[in-house]
Amino acid sequence: MIGVVFCGGKSTRMGTDKGLIPILDDNWASLAFKKLSNLGIPVKVSINSDQKLNYLNFFAEEQLLPDNLSLHVAGPLLGLLTAHVQYPNESIFVLACDLPLMEVGLLKRLQLAEENEPETDAIVYLNSGNVEPLCAAYKPTGLVKVMSELRSNTLRRHSMKHVLSLLKVHQLDIPKGEEQSFTNFNTQGIT
Repeated sequence: MIGVVFCGGKSTRMGTDKGLIPILDDNWASLAFKKLSNLGIPVKVSINSDQKLNYLNFFAEEQLLPDNLSLHVAGPLLGLLTAHVQYPNESIFVLACDLPLMEVGLLKRLQLAEENEPETDAIVYLNSGNVEPLCAAYKPTGLVKVMSELRSNTLRRHSMKHVLSLLKVHQLDIPKGEEQSFTNFNTQGIT
């Protein structure tokens, strides 16, 4: 399993690179990196090519995973498939950098489910009836299916929720009182 912190978005609503927003003595990307590292897995930071110089101030070059532009997709799916191409035999555990309230215990629960649900392609949390695709584990079996659809030009939409609709997904309920961990920040205001 490889952990991947998603930082490669354009952050248009935020107005600044979300991953580099300061929080306490850190930034959102580093905080997410540390949380995934607590799972005892290697972790990479998914970025677009424009971000590389800024992220080298916080991460070693080998920790960065720049988007593979030969894949003709955009958004979080590009980060996910870039990781899959680089690590085709590994499950990809994704965590968006704009979930700074995420608790490590929820990540560990997701990791345990990934290990104990061999017949699934992905494991996600269910939040008020909606899947949370940016704190999830994607197995190679499912990612092979997505790549096949992409290569055959049958992948109709590139949204993460559409991708999940193509896969056999195991859904975890968020424990009561933990819903705030999935608060996605798209405007400034948390530090």
